[in-house]
Amino acid sequence: MKKLFFILMAGAAFWALGMLPFRASDAAKLLPVKTVIVTRSGGEYVVDVGAGVRAVGRSLSEALERLKEEITGEIFLPTAEQVIITEPADDAVDAVAEETAFRPAAGIYRTPVSAPDAERLGAYLDSHASNYTILDARAALAEGRRPELPRIVAADGGWWVDEGPVPTDD
Repeated sequence: MKKLFFILMAGAAFWALGMLPFRASDAAKLLPVKTVIVTRSGGEYVVDVGAGVRAVGRSLSEALERLKEEITGEIFLPTAEQVIITEPADDAVDAVAEETAFRPAAGIYRTPVSAPDAERLGAYLDSHASNYTILDARAALAEGRRPELPRIVAADGGWWVDEGPVPTDD
């Protein structure tokens, strides 16, 4: 009984001093992100989340921090369902895979399209998603392999997802 009392008192003290590891957020100010487009240009990362919201930084982490600073409200990156890396920014694959702001289950893609519309592309990927995730890319890098990202290709005013060579049973 004394232990329970001590734990409750310690919890109350942490709560009163604001030291609990939880952060309160006003839900009305949260801006969920569905699609993130990462471009590497001129040694800088450009992060675009749609609706004209973008930020630039020397690293991906810096660009994401600037994105959070420039937006009125609180951007919520863990809701991103897909992260798209524009080519030739293949060196950004490592940065995206290592970035903890993205959830591991988010899809990760590459595309030669120079400035894809994040909102339209996100809507397309809702019904044409790949099973390749950021977690898969992390595993490949940990094993010393280059991740084989699905490629989004523009065609006839739309897109299609190229998953690469299909394995055979031969």
